[in-house]
Amino acid sequence: MMRPNLRQIEAFLAVAEAGNFSRAAAQIGMTQPGISQTIRELEGLLNLRLFDRTTRRVMLTAAGEAFRLGAGKSMEVLDIAVAEAKDQSTLRKGFLRLAAPPFLAATVLPRALAEFQNQHPDLTLEMTDTTTAQIMERVANGQADLGLGTFPPGKQGLGSRVVLRDEMMCFAKTGSVMPEPLGLAALHSAPLIVMSASSALRLPVALGFESAGLHLAPAFEVEQIATALALVEAGLGLAILPGYARAWQGRGVVAHPIAGPLMRREVQLIFAADRSLSPAATAFATHLTQSLRKLAP
Repeated sequence: MMRPNLRQIEAFLAVAEAGNFSRAAAQIGMTQPGISQTIRELEGLLNLRLFDRTTRRVMLTAAGEAFRLGAGKSMEVLDIAVAEAKDQSTLRKGFLRLAAPPFLAATVLPRALAEFQNQHPDLTLEMTDTTTAQIMERVANGQADLGLGTFPPGKQGLGSRVVLRDEMMCFAKTGSVMPEPLGLAALHSAPLIVMSASSALRLPVALGFESAGLHLAPAFEVEQIATALALVEAGLGLAILPGYARAWQGRGVVAHPIAGPLMRREVQLIFAADRSLSPAATAFATHLTQSLRKLAP
């Protein structure tokens, strides 16, 4: 079944409102012959006479009155849909769901989210703090728009964007006397606190020690960055953690750069590869990238 197009409906409603072809044409940016032809095409499509025309005025027929009722409602619905879409594109409305590991969720994201919310107060923001595996699962099944963290390669069905490349640093208890330059040989002889083998943060540390010809033998292996920093604060050792963990500084822990070999890691935003990012997600990705890079060494 052939349907009237938007231009035909706009022309019909304009003539019905103005009661005159010339005035209606001027209102919607058409010529008088053009709007007349459009109405004839619409009447031919519907096989109905919509207007009775005289030399003085144009009046709706009974069929035209019935069509105006339905067409007017359709245009109102369309106008609402267009306004909603524009609100989404200009970030006046929208919904953003983010999943992140606990440390980033507790240190970096609150400020970034607050700044973003202040810039776009009508957006609805939601954050879940969970494990790397759960972050990937939530993004893949549509429960989260974006996932933040360090992820293994080959994430099937997921796209990624690097938002930060930083170096691993040594975190020591405030007031500790540290050698300069601080190399891996010096760290090798100290009680070390590192992330467990299940963490993506373990690999750059292990590769760094291996490239220096040293065996990594940690005193403590933990699952969470906050736990590692708490152990440092208690004086139980030195932790090798990513530079953004400096967000913890001021709580009895100080970060020190490590003299080569450099140990680098990437922080990524992941998203479903088969779904387009919403305007809110795209804008937040840019905002978060700028916020995180302030924490890089």
